[in-house]
Amino acid sequence: MNHKKTLQLPSPYRLVELECVDSTNAEAKRLAEQGAPDCTIVWAKSQTAGRGRRGREWVSGDGNLYFSILLRMPYPMETMTQLSFVAANAVADAVQVAAPRGSFVNVKWPNDVLVEGKKISGILMEGEPDMETGAFKWLVLGIGVNIASHPVVEEGAYPATSLAAQGSTGADLDVAAMLDTLAKRFLAGLATWRNLGFGPIRRHWLARAKGLGGPVTVRLPNETIEGVFGALDEKGALILHLDGQPNRTITAGDVFIPF
Repeated sequence: MNHKKTLQLPSPYRLVELECVDSTNAEAKRLAEQGAPDCTIVWAKSQTAGRGRRGREWVSGDGNLYFSILLRMPYPMETMTQLSFVAANAVADAVQVAAPRGSFVNVKWPNDVLVEGKKISGILMEGEPDMETGAFKWLVLGIGVNIASHPVVEEGAYPATSLAAQGSTGADLDVAAMLDTLAKRFLAGLATWRNLGFGPIRRHWLARAKGLGGPVTVRLPNETIEGVFGALDEKGALILHLDGQPNRTITAGDVFIPF
């Protein structure tokens, strides 16, 4: 089911297709350093050293989607982080198309996509900052989607799933078709973001947000906080309502939502 057809992605994408690589993010970063253009996509059938957020391993079996998008945009770093929400919206839209009819597809702050409450996708964003300008020289968005299989996760970790485990069959498990849909949705979201700002992206994301208005646990490097997921601010930070205390603005952390 993996690379059945030659994929023709719309302009301005430039596709680099590989059988196996250490990680698509690592390859995209190497290409960035060599001067590869904006909107270069690195797509691999498998990865030997796939990575998730905070250096965690991303299990990279056959039949799933692994790709990275190289972006070159002269925006401030805090603005560029909003692109993870553009990507999460695109992934959620593409997964909704391939998931069985009626499936609940949600986004989880900061950049996970869930099906029926289980993680089906992760997004890893890495960039090369330019300290003189305060912008990124380039940004790499790595995206993994569990299509044919999903990892067995440790106890206490967020449960995982795949399209196959949710009951998708046939063409809905085609990796190339998923990349095609996802890349087009991301391009549309990118155009919206560039022309209209973060507002429409934020609204799109909040419409699918898991746990909004309910209790969440946020794990930070030095503390664990429990509160209510109150809002997403204008820059993409999570606003946590605390009982009898001022709100906390969370810009990075792991969020756990009760089932």
